[in-house]
Amino acid sequence: MNLLDTIRLHEQDFSKTEHKVYEYIIKNPSAIETATITKIASLCEVSTSGILRFCQVLGYKGYKDFRFDMMNYLHQEHVEVNSESLFDELTHKYLSVIRRFNTIDQTLINQLIKQIKNTNNIYIIGVHYSSLPAKQLVLGLQDLGINTYFAYDYMQASHLFNNIHEDDLIIYFSIEGNQNNVSRFLDFSSIPLKSYLITLNPKAKLNFTNKILLPGYTYSKQSIVDLQSIVVLFVELFLNIFHNSLS
Repeated sequence: MNLLDTIRLHEQDFSKTEHKVYEYIIKNPSAIETATITKIASLCEVSTSGILRFCQVLGYKGYKDFRFDMMNYLHQEHVEVNSESLFDELTHKYLSVIRRFNTIDQTLINQLIKQIKNTNNIYIIGVHYSSLPAKQLVLGLQDLGINTYFAYDYMQASHLFNNIHEDDLIIYFSIEGNQNNVSRFLDFSSIPLKSYLITLNPKAKLNFTNKILLPGYTYSKQSIVDLQSIVVLFVELFLNIFHNSLS
């Protein structure tokens, strides 16, 4: 699935204003390559905030990231896809996500590191696909002398939640950040202040105090697999930063 197909999938998600942007870009994708956000807003007859909201619905932090992916799409549009070029294309998409890791809120990362060091009871939860990066963080912290409590399904998590107090720390991994299943098992009315959601979804509904947003949500919609690899890579980086903070 290419970028234009992904945009079409979100057609029903756009407001009336955002739909004007949608219609223009679907008909004139090449305009993105040379146009600033102000120029695109003028062409679509909307405000720049309307352009930003359009990009955010697609999972981008802003117009710059959306334009970057659109340019990649336009450059690859006429390339014949064989097994080798497909491998290169997929590699390029992963690399484009990794390059946007510098958009992750580093203030939140440093805050989390400090709180891990100064909290006695740390709870880490990841269910289904999110259990792998959660377990990776648990084992990595254990290697660094930090013991944690860990749950990899909702039943275990519900038992952990019964023991969590307001001065504890909870880290919850969820690629989508949906609350449909979670709310049946977990009581968010008593969640501690030191709580973190690690997700790819900029519109995640889960009610945590802090949200660490990772890049790659749009790409996760194009992939046939769940992009836990992006979260795993983030955990690897986080553990290295944590280790460096101990020296």
